[in-house]
Amino acid sequence: MENKNVYVDLAAHAIGLDHKKPYTRHGKRFYKPYRNYFSTAIQCDDFQYWDTLESVGYAKSSKTERGGVMFWLTRSGLDWLGEKLNIKIYDEED
Repeated sequence: MENKNVYVDLAAHAIGLDHKKPYTRHGKRFYKPYRNYFSTAIQCDDFQYWDTLESVGYAKSSKTERGGVMFWLTRSGLDWLGEKLNIKIYDEED
């Protein structure tokens, strides 16, 4: 996966890390997402990045009623992102 910053930025946006900050406890950073989704159209540049994340198992997708695609991070994707950002990311369902 080239251009890792774009992947990290898109994944962080999908779980709301661009609006809500992680918290620190005992010197470690933690984050509990309040969302986990990213909607895009197939013809958008974002789609190619998310398609790559899905191909390596970091995301899953579903088609939307309006012809777009909804992506979300898998547990592996949350772990990958957390490793990149040095944050323990909990599943939004936990």
